[in-house]
Amino acid sequence: MRWSDLIENIMQANGGTASLNLLYARAGEYRQLPSGDWRKTLRGVLYRDVKQGRFVKVGLGVYALPGAVQQQESAYQYALRGEPVQNYLRRQSEVHSIIQGMLVEIGNFLDYHTYTADPNRTFDGKRLGDLCRLRQIPDFTYPDMKKRVARCDVIWFSRSAHPFPKYVFEVEATTDFQNSMLKMYELREFETQLVLVASEAKYHLYEQRLSQEPFASIRDKFRFRSFELVAKFYFNCVEHYELRSDFLQ
Repeated sequence: MRWSDLIENIMQANGGTASLNLLYARAGEYRQLPSGDWRKTLRGVLYRDVKQGRFVKVGLGVYALPGAVQQQESAYQYALRGEPVQNYLRRQSEVHSIIQGMLVEIGNFLDYHTYTADPNRTFDGKRLGDLCRLRQIPDFTYPDMKKRVARCDVIWFSRSAHPFPKYVFEVEATTDFQNSMLKMYELREFETQLVLVASEAKYHLYEQRLSQEPFASIRDKFRFRSFELVAKFYFNCVEHYELRSDFLQ
């Protein structure tokens, strides 16, 4: 089977989209993989077919069949236009899933193992569970603690033989941080950054929660990041991804 057909078949089997990681994982189901760096060959064919219109980019390392993802304009496409992040965010009616999706794609771009507690949420028509590299979190700790941590919005795990959580994100679009911080508190003994993501207007509430116990005793482990900063980071990653693709292909 030709590489182009292999890519298309994997996309069709996955509802019309596929990340690079999914293509790598399932390529062996469709053909015998050659020795050497076959992933580089696959990427080269994919990038060529994108230029020819057979496939389209719909995210950081995420591709689709034309028309498979239905939305007015994706965050990826918007980022390529170079317009302000604030304009993009003002147009969004449901920011929680968007920020979760951006965090997952950024984590993949930075080469972490990514996980979400909300696999059925979508970001620009892409199912978050299909974007993540992990379907369930690794056995990095006791079962009861692992069960509670598994409810966190997005987790970036280290790419190692024994993955550990490096960054844990909770997106606070409507709630007041308390429940999110309690989930994160389970990881107080780990070298993990605990990141609360919300609108800049909620920073004072974040500081208020952080002054209370039990969070005050580990306040150095917590971080606050605004929706705008996450979107800006995503847009910058898109620009870098485009430049890298053009330069290295």
